[in-house]
Order: sequence, then C-alpha cells, then structure tokens
Amino acid sequence: MEPNKRQIRAAQVIRWIGIALLAVVSLYVVIQCFVIFRQSYKTETAIQYTMADSVTLDGVVSFASVPVEGTGDLGYLVQDGERVSNGTVLAECYTDDSQGLLRERLDRLGRTIDLLSKSQNSTGSDLSVLTNQTRQALYNLLDKLDTAEYSGINDAEDDFLLAQNRLQINTGQTGDFTQTISTLQAEYDEINAELSSLQTITATTNGYFSSTEAAPTIATDQQALDDASPLELQQMLSDGFPAADTNRAGQIATGFSWRFYTVCDLETAARFDGITSVKISVPGKQNTPLTATLVELTQSEEDGIAKLVFECQSINAEILSFGQETAQIDIKTYEGIRIDKEALHIVDGSRGVYVKYGNLQRFLKITILYEDENYILIPDDGAVGTDNEVRLYDEIIVQGTNLQDGKLL
Repeated sequence: MEPNKRQIRAAQVIRWIGIALLAVVSLYVVIQCFVIFRQSYKTETAIQYTMADSVTLDGVVSFASVPVEGTGDLGYLVQDGERVSNGTVLAECYTDDSQGLLRERLDRLGRTIDLLSKSQNSTGSDLSVLTNQTRQALYNLLDKLDTAEYSGINDAEDDFLLAQNRLQINTGQTGDFTQTISTLQAEYDEINAELSSLQTITATTNGYFSSTEAAPTIATDQQALDDASPLELQQMLSDGFPAADTNRAGQIATGFSWRFYTVCDLETAARFDGITSVKISVPGKQNTPLTATLVELTQSEEDGIAKLVFECQSINAEILSFGQETAQIDIKTYEGIRIDKEALHIVDGSRGVYVKYGNLQRFLKITILYEDENYILIPDDGAVGTDNEVRLYDEIIVQGTNLQDGKLL
C-alpha cells in the first residue's frame, strides 16, 4: 500500500477513535447530570405555626345602635370607631368650602404646636439615646411606607420629627422654638375663633361612632334576628335586608358587643358540638381572628339546617361597617411545628420525616396534631426516643430520592 493511502487510513482511524471517546465522555457527563438531578434534595425549615379547623359561613352582623341626626356639608371631628360620650362634638356644619380648608389648617397647626412644645422638653438628654430614638423613628416611618400602612403614617412622621428636633436642640444645631410656637399659636387662635361659631353635631349617648359612609349599608333588627327560627333566618339572608338611612350624620353603637347570625347544614353544626369559644374573622375586612362565643345553636331536623349565633366583644371601625358578610369561623386552633405534607413518609409502620443533619439524612418519627391538604402540625416538644422527634428549626427534606436513615446526602 502506498504511503499516502496508509497515512489517510491511519488518520481516519484516529478520527473515529476520537469521536468514540468524545461520545463516551459526553454520555458520562449526561449520566452524571442525570444522577445529580435525580439525587437533588429540597429542604424546608420546621417553624412555629398556628393552624385552625375552620368553616366559612355566610351571615349577617348586627349590633345595637342609635342614629346621629344631621345633614349638609359636614366636617367630622372624631374618627370612625372612636369611643365617644354624651355631649362629644362629632362634626361641624360648613356653610362654605373655605371652612373645610380652615379646619385642615387648624388641625395641622395644632399638631405642629404640640410637636414643637414637646421638642423643647428634652434638654440635657443623653445624645446616644436621642440618636437611637431618631434612628428607630426613621426606620418605623420607612416601614410604614414600605408596607403601605397609611393609617399610621402621620403618627410615625410626628415621632420622627420630634426625635429629630430634640436631637438638633441638644446638639446646638437649633435654638428653642418659643418664637415659632408663639406665631403659630396666634394663627391657631384666630382660625379657631372663626370656626367656633359654626353649628355642631353632638353625641346624645355613649358608644362607638361611625360616619354614614363608614356605617353598614343595610338596616337590621337584632330582636327579629334573635327570634328567627333556622328556616326564617335562612329566608331573611336569602331575601336581603333593607338599605340603611343615609340621610343622617352617622350612628353610634351603644353596646360593647356584636352578633353574627348564620345558617348551616346539620353536618357542619355537629362540628360545633361541645364548642363555646371560637375565633371569627371576615377575610378582606377584619383579617385578625377575634375571640367569639357561640351563644345559640338551634337545629331544625325537619329542614336539615341549623341556626348559629356568635357574639364578639371586640369593636373597631371595620366591624362597625359590617352588614351581610362571609365569615371564617375557627372552631379549634392548634399550635406547634409546621411541616410540608410532601415530607411525610411511613417507615416500618411509623410516620415520620427525613431530616438533614450536615451531610447526613435521618428518619425522625412525628406525632400529628392537625393536618390539612398542604401541611402537618406536630407538637414542639420533640425528643429522641419519643413518638415525636422533630424539633423546631430542623431542616426537613421535602423532596428527594433514595431517602434512607443514616445515608449520606
């Protein structure tokens, strides 16, 4: 064979060997990637949590109240949900648009005068304390802005300005505010004299005030609701309630409690057997669960329904606006350690989870307090050798393959 042909053939052999080696290396890389992917683990920290056995029910809220008479262009002097007493000035009646602007100016002047007066009462304070107060007040203000908690921004702003003023006075950056306060006080007295001649609306009883816009849009008869049978209440809820009178200044809730009336099937009613205290909330309005008492459970076997009445002793501006609502009733609450349900395994008849300890996986038994479709709640008293061995902040393996007690990850 000629030399050139031998060289060509040798080159072809070398090329094919190279291709084969490359294929083997590529296959090895793919296999390794597949193994790594298949053996990847997802962990989740075991945290303290509260879960509830809950039911969602449609019903109506009612509380004792009296109307506050008054119409026209009103400027309210108290906040919705504020506790008032007989004789408290609730609102003033404006005869032209400028008076509303004057009231806003008067309120700002009052806040500023009060702020500057407090600022001068801190001379001689420790600078480190004042610096820390200023920093904390700033953080609090920024937090209010970041979380869109606008209802508390004014107070947070005042706290920051107060701390800043005190710091400036004690460091000599600013003198006292005596002259400024005197000028503002003169303007305050002038505006206050002008507004003091306006007609006002006062409270005729003690209770919690809410303006017409913040009051319920429906009118309810609490006595009729109390007297209604399960079937009658069901019909009342189906028909709806008459609209509330809007030709008034607002209303005052005269009691310290309110009631939620609802109807449910007998199976749901059975879940309340032996239950007196529950938690109630209205998602989207009153998200924080409030303690309530089950004051009535009347069953109608013939109609297959039951009437439930819950009473709550907490009052705030949101509650005072309630009408027909969808409420969440927490029948019973449980506190413990939350675990993702995907982490649950049964090994040798024992329920448990795999926990990551360094580079090692261990199977720990658990005792289930409560569970829903997503999570399991276990006691927080975990100890080795007991029926519940998981402890707070353990790294629970939620997803993984080839899990085995004592095996390396």
